[in-house]
Amino acid sequence: MEQMLVSMGHQACGALTLWNYPSWMRNLIAHDINGEDRPNPVDMAALEIYRDRERGVARYNEFRRNLLMIPINKWEDLTDDVEAIEALQEVYGDDVEKLDLQVGLHAEKKIKRFAISETAFFIFLLIASRRLEADRFFTTNFNSQTYTEEGLKWVNNTETLKDIIDRHFPDMTRNWMRCSSAFSVWDSAPNPANYIPLYLRLGP
Repeated sequence: MEQMLVSMGHQACGALTLWNYPSWMRNLIAHDINGEDRPNPVDMAALEIYRDRERGVARYNEFRRNLLMIPINKWEDLTDDVEAIEALQEVYGDDVEKLDLQVGLHAEKKIKRFAISETAFFIFLLIASRRLEADRFFTTNFNSQTYTEEGLKWVNNTETLKDIIDRHFPDMTRNWMRCSSAFSVWDSAPNPANYIPLYLRLGP
């Protein structure tokens, strides 16, 4: 477990942005029922867009309207990236209403100091609050009978993910995690003799 955590700490996730889909997932070789390779490789990025359209997932502007958010009128409302605007123009022309949701979410300007954009953040707020309200371990069962007194101390006195990791693996955090947040890339130089890298990066 320590080896896995250290490996993840030194492997930054790929940014949620355009042109950062893992290359190997865009050329997957599928197998038939006999285990033989199929002749046509699978592009997961294209397949995700296809499935959204097939299932009737709202396009970007309609999705924002459903959230009572202001839709875009032109590509410049979505992003300041000139290269992205040119690519969107090439694919969708001037019709911003055709913009697929996933493409829009990845092209959208990010909130300052956040990894996600405004539309994604709206969904995050809705899901996070609903998850807390619906979880009995945060509501009716949030008591010492369920957690024990020691467990309640852990919950009430824990502030960050780093605190949790440090509780269970103090030697590892002392040796490897010298940053203020467990979500940032850990800042000590990795030693190949101390851990096995798992290469869990989500980008090319």
